[in-house]
Amino acid sequence: MSFSEWEYQKLGKLCSFDKESIDPKDNVQYCHYSFPAFDNNKEPEVEMGENIKSSKFNFKKGDILFNKLNVKFKRVWNIDFDIKDNSICSTEFIPIQSKDIDRDFLYYCLINPNFTNEMKYLSTGTSNSHQRINIKDIQDYDLFLPKSKDIQSKIGYILKLLDKKIKINEKINKNLENILMSIFNSWFINYKRHDKSNGMETDEEYGEVPKGWSVEMIENYVDFVTGVEPGSKNYHEKQENNDIPFLRVGDLSSSNNMVFINKSLSKNKILNYDDIVLSLDGTVGIVKIGLEGAYSTGMRKLVIKNDKINKPFLYCLVKSTRIQKIIETFATGTTILHAGKSIKHMNFVLPDKQTMNEFGQNGTPIISNILLNLKEIERLTNLRDILLPKLMSGEIDVSKVNCDLIIHNYYLSARFSTIFLHLSVNLFLIDCNV
Repeated sequence: MSFSEWEYQKLGKLCSFDKESIDPKDNVQYCHYSFPAFDNNKEPEVEMGENIKSSKFNFKKGDILFNKLNVKFKRVWNIDFDIKDNSICSTEFIPIQSKDIDRDFLYYCLINPNFTNEMKYLSTGTSNSHQRINIKDIQDYDLFLPKSKDIQSKIGYILKLLDKKIKINEKINKNLENILMSIFNSWFINYKRHDKSNGMETDEEYGEVPKGWSVEMIENYVDFVTGVEPGSKNYHEKQENNDIPFLRVGDLSSSNNMVFINKSLSKNKILNYDDIVLSLDGTVGIVKIGLEGAYSTGMRKLVIKNDKINKPFLYCLVKSTRIQKIIETFATGTTILHAGKSIKHMNFVLPDKQTMNEFGQNGTPIISNILLNLKEIERLTNLRDILLPKLMSGEIDVSKVNCDLIIHNYYLSARFSTIFLHLSVNLFLIDCNV
């Protein structure tokens, strides 16, 4: 397919931007699509109207919610699923409807790095952290697209296949975490597994605990290693020689704004893939594994001091409701919360060694599978991000391509290494005679 079969059109002619404001009513339950909800695994918040302090927008299935605030974070919510009654969204989102353009193709246009960079350039605001884009700038954007709706649909289909696989892996991981936390709560919170015939002891704070177990301060078993702050002038968005990813608290929820620093600035405050990290500044209490790179002072890497506890236990412990409430209770600040001082207030019930080892034997395979799925998500995301701008610009001709076969072949190549990932794209271009 030649470039003569592509054309430039104003995005405003291809889409509609219908906005219907709503003032939430008291005693009515709403499903709130907010920025925090987007960052929290895209899970809408269920809130009563009286707790929602400002006007919102109505929207419907098929809309694409585009973030007009800080477009660099790419909070673009693809509403391609059934939504509940009384679903509303933040007015920082712009509901966009496809009109004379394939809907999936439109969605990938809106998350294309080329489009994001143009919108970042046009954004205005009083501070770097509050830059907004005007709807008119989106409407005036000259979009390069295939004239054929079939070709638009095919491009969207290729990219959507990858996103579907990513979502499946994310759901698998969520289920694995729920299983792991359910086992932890049963064994160490509700004590359902414990044979009460062995006796129970009374603790002043925890009440009855199994005999032979003890209440301990977590800092005696875990080091909370603070990260590094190299200064924003040392961040850069493109990876250069001897650079490593630099993770900030916001990156625990969204990796759309990844930055890099020179490894020499990390001061050896580096996360390995199986390390547990906890946020104690900003959005406090986020617990993650599967991250690599230097990390900011708003986070702590959790390092086990001895063999009295194991990684599955520690991971579940800091995610448990009790520890999360302690972090929240002792967090201080007005607009930005700080919970570093809460660490010394954390205590927990330490089981006997046999029970701890049994939990480790059950939990380690689950943690390992979560990490494997995260690696696969990373590979799929990289493959999608490499293909996306090439497909959206017409660099790759999909007119004679078997989409299912290509995704299968090049996904398999991508599983082995980053080198194969880039090789797969090159082979893709050769096969398409580009």
